[in-house]
Amino acid sequence: MPTKGMKGEEIVRGKRHTLHGLNFYMSFFDEVAKLLKKEEKAFVVGGWVRDRILGEEVGKKVDIDLLIYGDAERVAKEFAKRFGGNFFVFEKKGIFIKRNKVLSVIIREGPYRYRFDFSPLEGKDLEKALEEDLRERDFTANAIAVDLDDTLSLSVRQTLLYDPTGGVEDLQRGILRPISLENLKRDPVRILRGFRISVEKGLELTEEFLSFCRENANLLKKSPPERISYELLKILSNPNSYKVVKKIYEVGILEVIIPEFSKLRELLNLDEHSLGVLKELEEALKEGLPFKVGEKTFLGEFSDIELTKLASLLHDISKPDTFKRLGEKITFYNHDKLGEEVSKRICKRLRLGEEAQNFVSKIVRHHLRPFFLLKSKKRGELTKRGMYRFLKDCEEILENLFLHAVADSRSYGDRKTQRELIELYKEVIGFKEELKKTSPKPILNGYEIMKILNLKPSPLVGKIKKELELAQVEGRVKSKEEAINFIKSLLKGLQGEHQQRL
Repeated sequence: MPTKGMKGEEIVRGKRHTLHGLNFYMSFFDEVAKLLKKEEKAFVVGGWVRDRILGEEVGKKVDIDLLIYGDAERVAKEFAKRFGGNFFVFEKKGIFIKRNKVLSVIIREGPYRYRFDFSPLEGKDLEKALEEDLRERDFTANAIAVDLDDTLSLSVRQTLLYDPTGGVEDLQRGILRPISLENLKRDPVRILRGFRISVEKGLELTEEFLSFCRENANLLKKSPPERISYELLKILSNPNSYKVVKKIYEVGILEVIIPEFSKLRELLNLDEHSLGVLKELEEALKEGLPFKVGEKTFLGEFSDIELTKLASLLHDISKPDTFKRLGEKITFYNHDKLGEEVSKRICKRLRLGEEAQNFVSKIVRHHLRPFFLLKSKKRGELTKRGMYRFLKDCEEILENLFLHAVADSRSYGDRKTQRELIELYKEVIGFKEELKKTSPKPILNGYEIMKILNLKPSPLVGKIKKELELAQVEGRVKSKEEAINFIKSLLKGLQGEHQQRL
């Protein structure tokens, strides 16, 4: 039975299919065509073609792959200049990788982000070069091409779909099939991409592919970390990423990417718990809980949601290293502190950048704080001082921290704690708003504290400054004279504690 395109046209089986070019049109294609010289040719290929065949809606993040039979670099640079886009060259490493140079242009228009990847198509015989290029790609669904000329607004017409590997038929069957296992070996990051596309497009991975992954997961060890992290974050950006993360864990890939995760398997089902927190976090997001997440941007195109999901996988990463059995009691003292170091090391290894590293590791470091705060509230011991300390330490990750805490409690089937955490969150937010209106300006800054106490720049100065601010919030310090006396007394006390420890 033939499949249907967006407008209902019939697509016949074989290496070539017909479909109206209007299905693939976008206004930017007219501008690309204007940049081509008479002897140059362009083809649209990959995800844009696949998604139009599937009839998917165009989202706010649009990725377009173009093959240029001609000077691809000139076309890409002129295209970027015309639209004020960002141009950069991306080179894949590896002697077996074809199309190792990709010329990328990113254009932003309001809430939309367009990424155009221009790749050179080389060879004396155009049609032969096109077929060879398509056969060297990752999955059959991504190896379908359309002539750019057939998609243009003035000449849009019935067009041929070049499909030498049977991608259209595989899409019809709802499967994602590798073109060849050798293609995956040449560029193992394609393994991760397969899992990502499967969840994004609702396509079933073939057993051949899954068997290959189980036997060849270690191939990813040789892949560039930045490409691995990109695919991992793309997976986590999907609202249903849990299903895929669980699969890549089951076939052994997650432990290749994050070797530290393997220790969780060996202790108290911590691996299942960490995956369960990811699952509950995604469910909580779908329920529209009051936490304002997804507004921060990292690494150009990812949000704090993806990083919070990553933190949920890593939040107990150091429990195996802090495990102790005291009689019948099991403890993991300081797993949060050690977890901060380990998660930062993992993020650094994945080349996530300092800002993202700090964000993830900070969530891991403070993931218990909402629960500690909740215990204080239940005991009637929650003070302004406690909430102020919490905000000073965690304001940047406040929303993400509470979202994670809710998911953590839900992973144990505890909905009562979820309700309590949401009420606590609202109380903290209320206190935060109150502080904006009533909080006094700091009486002494860091420089003045150093001068008065004859101190050099150090973490001690920050600690003293924070304690002074707390004393102001509580109303114990109201004047400069009181502030000076307070910090002198505080320093004396801190020095006394230090001496006792020695």
